[in-house]
Amino acid sequence: MMTATLKEKWEKYRETCPEMKLYALVDGLQYERHFDDALTYLEGANNPLFRQFPDAEIAFAGPWLFDMSQAQAWEDKFLRLESAAPAVSWLYSTLSLDTLTRHLESHLNIRLKTGKTALLRFYDPRVLHQIPHIFTPEQLIQFTKDIEEWRYQLDNHHHVVKGTPS
Repeated sequence: MMTATLKEKWEKYRETCPEMKLYALVDGLQYERHFDDALTYLEGANNPLFRQFPDAEIAFAGPWLFDMSQAQAWEDKFLRLESAAPAVSWLYSTLSLDTLTRHLESHLNIRLKTGKTALLRFYDPRVLHQIPHIFTPEQLIQFTKDIEEWRYQLDNHHHVVKGTPS
């Protein structure tokens, strides 16, 4: 069962916006290390964010987005993983699973000042926690576009990332 906070928040959003969905963004490598089992694709329930060549070869170890209305069997494992490792965050959005996946995919690679490309591991709560401090307000708004709220746990504290004020 989802934590009371997540479930209550989702129900509250759905009162005013019935199409609001709750998603879990999960670090596949942390999941595999914790449960000794790899995440697998279930059409309509989840998407790996490493879907394009050459990253698709290591999709199991990358970030995975789960539509929690279609993936309820995973809830308990995600909550246990969240308590054990910086590996899970929760997103409230009206976007479809595929649309939100594409949005998040578009932010995985960033261009450094040197011209090189780097992986932005925003699916790791330790990195997600720093994003509001390193992004410009405009970048943060673009990054969280169409995401009502992005919750995560870090060092036993709950945090929220939003691009626009409530």
